[in-house]
Amino acid sequence: MDKSVLVRVPASTANLGPGFDSLGVALNLYNDIYMELKGSRLVIDVEGEGILNIDRDEKNLIYKAAKKVFDKLNITVSGLYIKTTNNIPTGSGLGSSASAIIGGLVAANVLTGNSLSHDDILDIASSMEGHADNVAPALNGGFNAATFDGKRTYYIKKELDDNLRFLAFYPERELLTSKARGVLPSMIEFRNGVFNVGRASLLTASIFSGRYDLLKFASQDMLHQVYRKEFIPEMYYVIEKALDNGAYASFLSGAGPTMMVLTDISIADKVKESVKKVYEDRNIKCRIYELKCDNAGAKIL
Repeated sequence: MDKSVLVRVPASTANLGPGFDSLGVALNLYNDIYMELKGSRLVIDVEGEGILNIDRDEKNLIYKAAKKVFDKLNITVSGLYIKTTNNIPTGSGLGSSASAIIGGLVAANVLTGNSLSHDDILDIASSMEGHADNVAPALNGGFNAATFDGKRTYYIKKELDDNLRFLAFYPERELLTSKARGVLPSMIEFRNGVFNVGRASLLTASIFSGRYDLLKFASQDMLHQVYRKEFIPEMYYVIEKALDNGAYASFLSGAGPTMMVLTDISIADKVKESVKKVYEDRNIKCRIYELKCDNAGAKIL
């Protein structure tokens, strides 16, 4: 058993429009989680994003994930030191919680002799999140189509081209996933379900075949974005501006408030400037990340 470990976990963008709770992509923005068996109590340090609002006790998500591993293996840990260095904004729709969960699980697994398999880790992560759209790409890297049946996670991964750019527009207002989920209806119209099945199927096929020209239509959604627009009033203006300037697709990243624009590297600057103006015209302070797909997933450094 190792005494300490450092794990790097990527951010992720989920749903991609119609793939609610099932589609996601890992991105090259990272949180680093250091974990060490040390002392006689739990100590947690936080650097970077979330420094003011991340728990430093047993409610900490990294610790809760690690404890899942310890409990599953019937291991008692007397003292644990965790330090997380965060580049992924919390409450942004960029998978910060999935990064914490995967980081905690992977780190604890290393400290306990790698007793759990890759699929074991993913199943625990999906059970903690309730779905696999962020945790699957955070662990696996790449584009993931994944579903969780309550016990097992089933997924397919595809690595994406380096010439694709994911432009993340993050208005600096935190949006809790619980709040964004709270506005979703308990039932949907049949026609809206059919609409999303078609779009999600086309989107997945377009990604696997490289038919990015179809993503403009395949990324349309009628299940969640239409309800969450009350928290992101600029949503449809961003989508329209991005597509008008040649982007492949634009969609709400996870539960938001980040808007994601998928484009080719050759026009990324042009698209970025055009969409940036949507925020400037509305006096919305906005951070912009120009990202690409991380095809490797969580790494032990």
